[in-house]
Amino acid sequence: MSNANMERVFNLIEFERDRQDKKWGEQNHSDQDWYLILAEEMGELAKALLPSIAGQEGEPVKELVQVAAVATAWLECVARKESSI
Repeated sequence: MSNANMERVFNLIEFERDRQDKKWGEQNHSDQDWYLILAEEMGELAKALLPSIAGQEGEPVKELVQVAAVATAWLECVARKESSI
């Protein structure tokens, strides 16, 4: 991946993380709860991909960014709890 593409991807994730923090504040869930939140986002991604099966356009990028942002938020939570990251 080129540096420019990587920067755009990370900017999208950072923007979404900022949006999430403004909406819910700092989140410190258990790993099980993080998994459920991530699974819900993966379900939304799957739903966004369904139109492509029928040859229509969906919006998977938006959902994929949300999946990445939730995974990042989970990692941030782990980092707050542990010094191993």
